[in-house]
Amino acid sequence: MRTCCALFTLSALLACGGSEGGASSEELGVASPDQMAAPALSGAAESVRAASSASSAKPAGDPPHAVRPSELAFTLPDGWVEETPAVPMRKLQARVPRVGDDAHDAELSVLWRGAVGMGPLEAQLTRWSQQFTQTDGASSRERLKLTNRTLGGRAVTEAELEGTCVAERVPGASERWNEPDWKLLGAVIESEFGPYYVRLVGPRATVDAAASGFRALLESTAR
Repeated sequence: MRTCCALFTLSALLACGGSEGGASSEELGVASPDQMAAPALSGAAESVRAASSASSAKPAGDPPHAVRPSELAFTLPDGWVEETPAVPMRKLQARVPRVGDDAHDAELSVLWRGAVGMGPLEAQLTRWSQQFTQTDGASSRERLKLTNRTLGGRAVTEAELEGTCVAERVPGASERWNEPDWKLLGAVIESEFGPYYVRLVGPRATVDAAASGFRALLESTAR
């Protein structure tokens, strides 16, 4: 008698719930559909299983714990030799082999101090200008050529300056260069991680030969 009541109850529930909200045989605590060999019950139970699986499936998309970059990545051009940074603030340092009769290699440096940066843009342009003097006594800041553009949605200010290089040979040291006919290519990249200060300095012919590589280095940050 109890078995008949249970089967009647199960049939009533399936008839009321249909294929979208009906309970399975396991949830009701009675024989499974395959044991009862009832085609209608098997179809209802299968619909319940399918609905349960669909509701528990994880939506497609990016992994929930994907790692976001915390700073810009630079790709050195072929032939440029990466070196150990001379000071901790340098995120990247490289030597650019000299060309022709130039007596020295050029040096690339990328400085980064996080979100705080190194002050206003004009302060950095002044620092670069002070690393050169002009044979005619003109102001190096006035000779500094500036270009503005956007790379990867980031504002970039590029600088170009020629003259006699009087920059420190090593940051913080008293010994300075005294090299005429040198050139500087610089760039300040305003990024979401803070500003980056990129500088290529060396004999003019070597720097001119490396100009396309310098642009490619900047553009590598937009990938």
